[in-house]
Amino acid sequence: MTLAQLLADMPVLSVKGPMPENITGITKDSREVKEGFIFFATEASKPYVQEAVRKGAAVIVSDTELSGDFPRLVLTREPRYVLARMAAKFFGYPSREMHVTGITGTNGKTTTSYLIESILRAANQKVGVMGTISYRYDGHVVKGRTTTPESTEIQRLFSEMQRAGVRSVVMEVSSHALDQGRVEAIDFDGAIFTNLTHDHLDYHHDIEQYKEAKKRLFHEYLAKSSKEGRYAILNKDDPSSRDFFCEPPIANFTYSVRDNAADAFAVSVREDISGLTLVISLVGKEMSIRSPLIALFNVANILAAAMLGHAAGIPHDLIRKGLEALRGVPGRLERVENGRSIPIFVDYAHTPDALRKTLETLKRLCTGRLIVLFGCGGDRDKTKRPVMGRIASDLADFTIITSDNPRREDPLTIIEEIRQGFVGDAYCIIENRREAIGEAVRMATANDVLLVAGKGHEDYQIIGTEALHFSDREVIEEWLHVAA
Repeated sequence: MTLAQLLADMPVLSVKGPMPENITGITKDSREVKEGFIFFATEASKPYVQEAVRKGAAVIVSDTELSGDFPRLVLTREPRYVLARMAAKFFGYPSREMHVTGITGTNGKTTTSYLIESILRAANQKVGVMGTISYRYDGHVVKGRTTTPESTEIQRLFSEMQRAGVRSVVMEVSSHALDQGRVEAIDFDGAIFTNLTHDHLDYHHDIEQYKEAKKRLFHEYLAKSSKEGRYAILNKDDPSSRDFFCEPPIANFTYSVRDNAADAFAVSVREDISGLTLVISLVGKEMSIRSPLIALFNVANILAAAMLGHAAGIPHDLIRKGLEALRGVPGRLERVENGRSIPIFVDYAHTPDALRKTLETLKRLCTGRLIVLFGCGGDRDKTKRPVMGRIASDLADFTIITSDNPRREDPLTIIEEIRQGFVGDAYCIIENRREAIGEAVRMATANDVLLVAGKGHEDYQIIGTEALHFSDREVIEEWLHVAA
C-alpha cells in the first residue's frame, strides 16, 4: 500500500519529502521498525525517532516539527487518531467482517469475556479474545502485555483472526485504551458496561474523568460504528449505568442481580464453596444454570454474558451450555486444589471494590477463619492503599500484608500505607511475598479459607524495572508440597 493511499482522508497538515510507493508496516514502537515502515512519533516515542530512521523507517509522523534528517515527515495534530485509522486501513478494516464486542468497567471484564467465549464456542463459532490474560484465537495464544493492546497490534490481530475464520471477537477495553484512542476505527457490534468503582485515579485524576473515558466506548466508538443492529448491555445495579445509555439506533439492554425489571435478571441464587446454582430470566424466559464459579458478583458476569448471547442471536439452550461449560478463569477466584481440603483461592482483586466483594463472598461461605494475603502495586494509585487495608481489617479474620509489584517504590512504604487503614492488630507484615505465602499456607487449618489476592493470573513480580518470574499459584503449590 502506498503512502498516498494511507494518507487519503486523514487529518494531515503537511507532507515533506517524496511519497514512497510501498509501505511495509506501521508502528510507534521503534523496536518493531523495519525497512519501509511508518513510525509515529507520539509523546512517548519521540525520543526514539533517530533509532527508527536508522532501522529503515520510510516516513515519520509527528504533531510537531522535528530536528534532524528524515526521509519524509508527515505533520498532523492528531497522531494517535491517525495511527489507529491508518492501521485499520493498512490491514483492510478487518473488524467490519467480524462480530466485535467490547467490554469495559472496573471489574468483571475478564470473567465476562471468558463466559462469552464459552457461549460462542457452544454455538460452534470460532472466537477471538483480547484481554488482560491473553490474546487468543484458533489455538494461537499470546500473553496479554496490556488489557487492550496498541491500535496497530489490535488491527494486526483482527486481520490474523479474520484470515483464520474467526467470526466473533470479544475484547476487554480499558480506560487507558479509550482515553488514548487505541480502539479508534474498530466497528463494534456491541458494548458491555460492567461497573464503575475506584481504580486508575493515578492516570485519570478523578472518578469523573475515569467515567468519561469509559463512556467513549458507547457514545463515540459504538455510536459511529458502521454495523447494523448495534447494542449496549448495561449493569442496572450500578448507578453510573444511566450515563452509558445510547441513542437510537443502538438498542439498550440491561441486566441486574436484584431488579426484575431488567432484561436479564436473577430469579434465584444459591451459592456454596463449590459454585453457583441459579435461575435467571433472559428476556422473559427462565433458565436454570449450575456454574462452578463462586461469588454473587459472578452472577452479574453470567447475566451480562447471557444477555450478549441473546443479543447475538444465540439460542438459549446453547447459552446455558456455554455458561455451564466454563470451569474457571485464571486468577479469578481460582481454586488451588490441595490434599489438606482447605479452600485456597488466588484472585486478581487489586481494587477496593474487588477486594471487598471477594472477601464478602468468602466470609459468607467460610466456617472457620478467613485469612487474606495482599499488597498494592507501586507507581500506581496511592489513595486506595489505606482503603484496601480498612476493607481487609473489617472483613478478614487475619491479614498478611506483603509486597505486590513494588516497581520503583519502597515496598515497606507501600505496606505502611496499607497498614494505616487497619483497626486492631489482626494482621502481620511479611515483605517477601514468597515467605508471606508460606506463612499463610502454614497457618491455614481445616474449615479456614485462604485468599491470596492482588496478582491473580500474573506470573511475574516487578521489582524496580525488572520483571521476575513469580506465580502465586505455583508458590502456593510449592509450600503445600513442603507442608505435606
